[in-house]
Order: sequence, then structure tokens, then C-alpha cells
Amino acid sequence: MRSVAEYLERAAEFEALAETSIRPLKKRYADIAACYRLLAKGREWLASTGAIQGEQPSAVQAAR
Repeated sequence: MRSVAEYLERAAEFEALAETSIRPLKKRYADIAACYRLLAKGREWLASTGAIQGEQPSAVQAAR
């Protein structure tokens, strides 16, 4: 399971791709970024209601 930070990181990656891509891909990448932001928002809400445990750093984040 991903953390909110990981979802937001992926959203930023796709937003950057949208800015540098050819026209047909811009909207697709922007839509994917929006989906990741929606996933992050949903995960934050679930954590705030206690439905899931709070954020735990992943192995990738711990290695940084």
C-alpha cells in the first residue's frame, strides 16, 4: 500500500510529463496526475477517520 506522499510524488511526476509531452499525451498525463491526487486525498481521509493506520515510511523513503 502506498503512502500519501508517494501518491503526491507520482502526481508531480505525471504533471511534469504533461508539461513536456506532445499534445495528445498532455491531457492523458494530466488526468493520471489528477487520479494520483485523488488517491492521496482518499488515503488522507481514511487515515483521519481511523479506517486505516496513519502513514508509515516505506522502505524506499527510509533509504533516502
